[in-house]
Amino acid sequence: MNYFAYGSNMNHKQMKQRCPSSKFIKRVYLESHKFVYDGYSSTRKGAVANVIEQKDGVVLGVLFEINEDNLAALDCYEGYPSSYNRKFVIVKDEEENNIEVVVYYRIGESIGKPSHEYRQIVIDGARDCNLPEEYIKNNLEGFQNKSRF
Repeated sequence: MNYFAYGSNMNHKQMKQRCPSSKFIKRVYLESHKFVYDGYSSTRKGAVANVIEQKDGVVLGVLFEINEDNLAALDCYEGYPSSYNRKFVIVKDEEENNIEVVVYYRIGESIGKPSHEYRQIVIDGARDCNLPEEYIKNNLEGFQNKSRF
């Protein structure tokens, strides 16, 4: 099964702890959405990553191959279905191939500020996956932009 990570689960260390048999595949992107930090997580002590629909938006992230045990673990970590929901969506790779993936998301909440520690986990994960520094700066550090790979 394909899983789209766009927040802290891009972090290879965290993902290996949560889903030891998961396999990083490649960078991908989700169209018609934007990355935000919203809501509040008492565990993370601040806003957390989410993708919300936006007609002209693009969210960069990564494709992992996971199995049913990994999905069950992610359900637990993501608080499915009470905190995050999940759905199947289509992402694209750098060659514009369509790939069906499962993604976790929440109904958009108030935009907020992530804790420094959580934001650093997200940023380190983005660098683990070689996402462009411009995207990291303009989106994951708390700002919005529509850049792609």
